[in-house]
Order: sequence, then structure tokens, then C-alpha cells
Amino acid sequence: MLDTIERFPDEPCQTLFVGGRVIDPETGLDGIRNVGVRDGAITYIGRERPPADDVVDVTGLVVSPGFIDLHSHAQSPTGLLLQAQDGVTTSLDLEAGSLPIDLVYARAESEGRPINFGFSSSWALARMAVLDGVELPDESYADPLPSSVHIFEDNQTRPRWNSLASDYEVAAILDRVEQGVHEGGIGIGVLLGYSPESGRDEYYRTAVLAERLGVPAFTHSRQMSNVEPGSSLDGTLEIIAAAAGTGAAMHICHINSTSLQRIDDVSAAVESAQRRGNRITTEGYPYARSSTGVGAAFFEPDKLHRMGITTESIQYLPTGERIADVDRLVQLRATDPGGLCIIDYLDADDPAQLAMLLRGLTLEGGAIASDAMPLIHGAHHLHDEWPVPAGASTHPRSAGCFARTFGWLVRDLGVFSLNEAIRRVTLIPATIIEEAAPAMRKKGRVQVGADADLTIFDPDTISDLATFETVSASTGFRHVLVGGVYVVRNGAVVPESRPGRAIRSHVR
Repeated sequence: MLDTIERFPDEPCQTLFVGGRVIDPETGLDGIRNVGVRDGAITYIGRERPPADDVVDVTGLVVSPGFIDLHSHAQSPTGLLLQAQDGVTTSLDLEAGSLPIDLVYARAESEGRPINFGFSSSWALARMAVLDGVELPDESYADPLPSSVHIFEDNQTRPRWNSLASDYEVAAILDRVEQGVHEGGIGIGVLLGYSPESGRDEYYRTAVLAERLGVPAFTHSRQMSNVEPGSSLDGTLEIIAAAAGTGAAMHICHINSTSLQRIDDVSAAVESAQRRGNRITTEGYPYARSSTGVGAAFFEPDKLHRMGITTESIQYLPTGERIADVDRLVQLRATDPGGLCIIDYLDADDPAQLAMLLRGLTLEGGAIASDAMPLIHGAHHLHDEWPVPAGASTHPRSAGCFARTFGWLVRDLGVFSLNEAIRRVTLIPATIIEEAAPAMRKKGRVQVGADADLTIFDPDTISDLATFETVSASTGFRHVLVGGVYVVRNGAVVPESRPGRAIRSHVR
């Protein structure tokens, strides 16, 4: 086991956490240590007690790097406060992304965010703007900016964006995407599954662009189906082919839900491609129900059987109803394409289907990522309300993904050791993007010189309380710090705390 040379910092620590079990997934440190913090960085790790302004006893608790979520659409202050109570210190929307990046970052920084945040450059929004003339936010928008995911969801049934583009149009789309990366977008977010009729050539050219810029592409695979042709395996093989054909770093988003019941074949293909040196990474979340807008292309009535679901497998959150029949589905898709839904894609009570879910979560090198969704209250999208009002709704992964990982996967099922689970929510997501976003090299670690993004929790009591009916914060997280500043203290959120910083690509 590696250890730290004990040398007192040059200046007193602002905060010294004493007696905790410190776990650093990069060096392998796992032992009782004291951790000192000053000016946003870790300045001491050891057995002694250097001078400190504030000494906090964390005996019996785990001191971990702050959790890093690569896939969160809950980018409002309300959504990020809820994620902070789930141990998250950096929350990134890399699957859908945003545009225009400069404006989105500037407005978020002006408002303030409780935890670190960031976006990829959105292929989907660029495509909607070029092909359907969708107006993206500009300086004339009043605060707050409309959420990128809301713009996408509300326009996903537009007539052209799910169709082939001409060479000229593809060039215009990719020009917008590239500009977003130059403005700081962390790679390219590709919602391919929502535009399955877009061309394979366009996706290949998107991968070429990612490789040239030296950033990953984060893809929702084109196909979600248990049956051929056009199965979930086909969708994964397209991503693998793009990685092999271009050398780009290709990330497969929520491989658990896009694979459906083809997860064994999908996992085998990914593992084989990785062994051959292809730059492919994955993520998943520990739920057998997914969430998206009712207007998604894969909810077209004649496609539901391919996913192994019926209309009643879809719950429409604004009313709480199970969609009774095709007529009601068609109506909702026409009137409220962005209306959030919950979808039963697997049955976790079925041992065979539970095994499918766990297969996707346990791929070597895979991250845990929440796919957190925005919070709604009736027809209203919550932005900066706290506490979350009674009657609000969202998928429980938005509030409890990481507590569920430690409570269910570690403590209840023994799927991961505590150390492995920490690695999958800290170091692995940091390394997936640190080449593109060098700020991540100081995150996902508990080391002297690393950022003081820390999650301190009780592994015996950590639990997710959110359900599909009620939005509730996770428990067991005692302290969560971002840049050395508390956003959760003594188990309670600090709603006025806004230490979050933007994470940007290095490409300029």
C-alpha cells in the first residue's frame, strides 16, 4: 500500500478532517488518516495533526474523492443541490450537451452553481438549428437560460432533424459542433438514438472531428431494440466501428438501458474491442427503469415491440398516468413531446433480467453515471427552488444514483467492493475526460495538491430514499465539499453555497 510522506503544510489548514478512513483510488491508499484543506486544495494527508482553523472529527466515516457524474441533465441549481446530497461534486452533461457553449457557461457562472458543472458540444442542437431552424439561446434571453435538454425535448419531433442531411448541411452542423468545443465544450455529445435516420457517414465524420480535436464523443447509440435488424447490438457495433476507423475516444452512454436484453452480446463486443486497443469507455446506472421525453423516436407506436414494451410500460410524469393505448401515446407525442416519462425496460425482480442489468454495470473500466433528469412540478420545470417542493417529480436516479450504488450494489448485493465502487464514481470518470479537460487531473483523487472536492460518508447507513413517486435526498453523506467549501455539512445541504466551477475543454 502506498503512503504519504508526512510533512506539515507551509500554512495552517483551514479545515482538518481527523480519524476518517481515507480511500484514494489512484494510489491505493486505504487507511485511517487526517486530511487538511486550504485554499481549495488538499494540503496534508497523514497521521499527525498540523495546525488548523477548524478540526472536524470524521471517525467511522469514509473520506473519498468527490463523486463525478459524466451524465446529468439536472443542471439547474435545484438539480445540482439534490445531486450534492448524493455525494456528487462535479456534474457534467456530456451526452446531450449544450449550445452555444460560451453563453451557457457564462450564464451559469453568473447565477452560481453549488457543484462543478460542464457540457459537451451538442450535435443534436446543432442539427436542429441547421435542419429545422430551431433558435438557440442568445444574449437576448432573460435569466435563466432555458435548459438545453428542454430545448431539445420540445423540438425532437420537428420534421427534418431525424433525416439524412446533405454534405453541405453536415458540414454546417459539424462547424457548429466544432465551435462549441473551441468555446470549452468537453467533447461532442451525440444523441444518435433520437435521430436514427441520420446518416452513418455523418456519425463517422463526427468521430473524425472528435479525433482531430482530441476530445471524446459521448453517444446515445442509434438503435434500441431486442430484435434484428437494427438491434441494440447493431447500435453498439457502429460506435465500435467509429472508434476503430478513426482512433477517436468513443464513450457509450447508459449502456445498461440502450442495450436492453442484448446486454450479453453488447458487453462481449465492447470488451473484445477494448482488448484490441480501441478507445471505448462505458457508463451505466443501477435502475431497471429509464426516463426520457415522450416524443423520442424510439417511442413511435410501431417500434415499441422492438424494445419489448407496450404503451402501459410508459408512465407520463406530468399526470402520473400509465399511457393506456396507442391513441393516447400519439396525442401526447403531438402535444407535449418533451413531457418526461418513466419506462420499464427491464424487470429487476426477474433474476435473469437483474443479471442483464448487472452485466452492463460491471464492465471493466465502466463508470457509474446517473442520467439525472430535470425536476418538474406539474408543468413547471424547477430551476432555483429549495427545498424541493412537495409534489415534484423526476426519475429517482436524479437524487439517489450514487447512494444506490453503495447501498444496493456494494452493501446488499456485493457486486462491487467499497473501493471498486469509489473508483467507478471518481477516478474512472475523471480519467475518461482528463485528456480533453485537464482540470480533471486534480479531481477524483485524495492526494496532496488535488482539488479539495471531497465526499465524506457512512458506508453502513448510506441509502437512496428517492422513489418513482417521491423526490427525496439520499442519506449517509455527512459532508460534501467543493473546492474546500461545504455544500453539505453535518448531513444537511447548504443551499446558499455556490463554490461550483465550470469544467472546460482545453481546445481553443
